[in-house]
Amino acid sequence: MGTPARVVVMPGAPGPLEIQEITLPDPAPNQVVVKQFASGICHSQLHQMHRPRRRPGLLGHESTGIVLKKGSDVGHVEEGDMVLVTWVPRDAANASAAPARASVDIGGGETVSTSVFTWADHTIADEQFVVGAPNNIATDVTAIIGCAVMTGAGAVLNTANVQE
Repeated sequence: MGTPARVVVMPGAPGPLEIQEITLPDPAPNQVVVKQFASGICHSQLHQMHRPRRRPGLLGHESTGIVLKKGSDVGHVEEGDMVLVTWVPRDAANASAAPARASVDIGGGETVSTSVFTWADHTIADEQFVVGAPNNIATDVTAIIGCAVMTGAGAVLNTANVQE
């Protein structure tokens, strides 16, 4: 049985974002369903919202939440675990396949396929986009770790070459 979710949908033509109630599918073997407590707003999404587009889309790629359901092959997190959702696969070098995209029916005959979407109260994603976190983390400030903190750290360490 699927999971009810409220998601922010970017319409297929220029216009305001819409909040829609949908039902997420049950997770495939390598997927998890996450109840999200907080999501970051990345500047990339602000740019996406103003680009021409022909199809609807789902936005967001960083959040903090709790695993509600997991597929049969997911081994690194359990139902009830706190997690961070990110756009960067957690172990891409050792994964047997590329992370699967989530396909979500948003109604009106439209299905959106995307790797990650976090502007929602619940999301479904490949396990590679979910990282376990301590159960006592502060959910109101950790959502940005999945993009903003990683991007900033990468800039400092790799581009600016800051050393100890």
